Amino acid sequence: MKMDLQLNDKIALVTGGSGIGRAIAEALAREGAKVIVTGRHEDALQETANAVGENCSYVVADVTKAEDIDRTIEVVQERFGRLDILVNNAGWSPIGYIEEVELATYDKCFDVNVRGVVALTKAALPLLKESKGNIVNISSTAIRNHLICMSVYSAAKAAVDMFTKIWSKEFAPYGIRINSVSPGPIDTPIYDKLGIVGDEKQAHMDRVSAGIPMKRFGVPEEVASVVTFLASNAAASYVTGSDYCVDGGYGV
Repeated sequence: MKMDLQLNDKIALVTGGSGIGRAIAEALAREGAKVIVTGRHEDALQETANAVGENCSYVVADVTKAEDIDRTIEVVQERFGRLDILVNNAGWSPIGYIEEVELATYDKCFDVNVRGVVALTKAALPLLKESKGNIVNISSTAIRNHLICMSVYSAAKAAVDMFTKIWSKEFAPYGIRINSVSPGPIDTPIYDKLGIVGDEKQAHMDRVSAGIPMKRFGVPEEVASVVTFLASNAAASYVTGSDYCVDGGYGV
């Protein structure tokens, strides 16, 4: 029996409009939510909006830019007058030994993965207080499965994990819940963006899969279903400050 998550006409803002972000938008819209997705590339956002359908619109915005964050919240206010769900999904994952990582790369990683989450959450708080809404942050299994060449990304996501836990206590008096979802190895377009394609991509996925108890990569829809559960006050009304791993046991 399918549970009614009671998301009809809820307003959701999802950052990062491709890959996992697209799957999240689709899952929320299927449950009746009206979804706004953001990202830097309008073509990708348009593809997501077309795939999701009439319950999805988009704003071209960069979470590292204060003016874009302010404009995003203004658009939400103008179009809908409320915000019930914020999903901080936008992220960027550099790979490399720390001795080879440029400080500019470090700065970008923390700007996207940490500062963007902080800035957008602060900007959205007045609307979320009014709706007694909730927030879902996308963290990573990398904070538990400590991989070489991933120290900068892992540290950034560890900061997101700590913000989630502490904010759950700070926001509880407002009736706002906040949780996080930590994906493990998920098959998304990120590998293509990193130049890992064809036989190289398959060899990489085979190596990683060997270390996953379930012996396979996840798919974005498996992350999206957990995000949708947490976004529902009907299903997860007493859940806050928690992190849900969607990783096939990879981070255990």
